[in-house]
Amino acid sequence: MTNQHRQRGFTLIEMMISMFLGLIILGGTVSAYQAISGLREQRDGIYAVQDEVVYVHRALAQAVALAGMVEVANKSELTITPFGQIKSGRYAGCPQEDSAPPWKWRVAANSDGVKMLECNDQGVLALSAPGITNIKFSVCANATHPCVGVELKYTPCREDDECDGQTLNFHLASRATSDSQGDP
Repeated sequence: MTNQHRQRGFTLIEMMISMFLGLIILGGTVSAYQAISGLREQRDGIYAVQDEVVYVHRALAQAVALAGMVEVANKSELTITPFGQIKSGRYAGCPQEDSAPPWKWRVAANSDGVKMLECNDQGVLALSAPGITNIKFSVCANATHPCVGVELKYTPCREDDECDGQTLNFHLASRATSDSQGDP
């Protein structure tokens, strides 16, 4: 008489090994998800910075292109007086269409304490990370036409993350010439 005993299911050792392999796979999946989420967040921060820089550059370039005179106070306030009559302030990049020249761009804290880029006391852009954190203005040295130097400081990640702030410098020049008003 032979004793034929068939084993059904897993032994304890086989079950422990399969659970261990499952935990390794689960750990790898969680790590991969965290890495992808971090990259997505970093990418979103970079996109936010890019959008803000393009917006600020376009708005300031529109205003400076019309400048007949520029003045800078404390590196945080830029006053642009256009060369000639401008029909609407929207060409200066200001949010309100009825703003009469000169246009005053400045970096200041609003009533809530949020640092803002303003044009004629209207908030244009909140300065925070990720994004542009500070803007400074200067008048270009030895320029024949009105020229503004702009220094943007930006951070592509949140303030509590560890990443280095960057600086972007550019110049914007006026298109106004002595004959813009028809003068010889």
